[in-house]
Amino acid sequence: MNIIEKEVEEFYEYGFLNSGIRQDLENIKSALTSKLYNFNRDRNKLDFLKILRVKAINDKEEHMKSCTGCGYDEARDIAVFAIDQEIDDINQFYTYEPKSEDEFSVEEESELHNKLNNILKKLEEQGFGQQIIFDEIEDLKNHFNLGKKNWFQLLKGKVVDLTIKKVLNKTIVQEIYNTLSEGFEQVVKLLD
Repeated sequence: MNIIEKEVEEFYEYGFLNSGIRQDLENIKSALTSKLYNFNRDRNKLDFLKILRVKAINDKEEHMKSCTGCGYDEARDIAVFAIDQEIDDINQFYTYEPKSEDEFSVEEESELHNKLNNILKKLEEQGFGQQIIFDEIEDLKNHFNLGKKNWFQLLKGKVVDLTIKKVLNKTIVQEIYNTLSEGFEQVVKLLD
């Protein structure tokens, strides 16, 4: 259990919905805002909120197996509502930033961009000009900000999806993946 998970456990058991105060939106939101003040990083706040949200939903579901109409579920619903508002608020301004060693250089981005264009051209020449392929490849061009590891995970997911949907056969997908991962063997090795 990491620090954030421990903080969620402690907060949920002793300070959030079990503090003895009236469990309305104002009090729940106040307790939540006060707790989030302890975290400086938005990433930590989001992790805390997401774990807390799951805990509140699971707690409600478990309680509802043996009890109905006691107000317990209403307080958890209000808590989930307040948590969702906080998540939305943080996500509005949060931008994922990969570690510096995981960032693409300008040259690497350009190289991958060119490879993606060449793949599109080659697929069109082979008669695979479906819009779905074009959309997926264009989408990849817009996500270099994810960093190398996450970008290649996204690539892997997209090419597997194209295979499952039978838009492309496995041989072509493997060729696309190999072409794009050329020069990034260290990152690709981490994913396998």
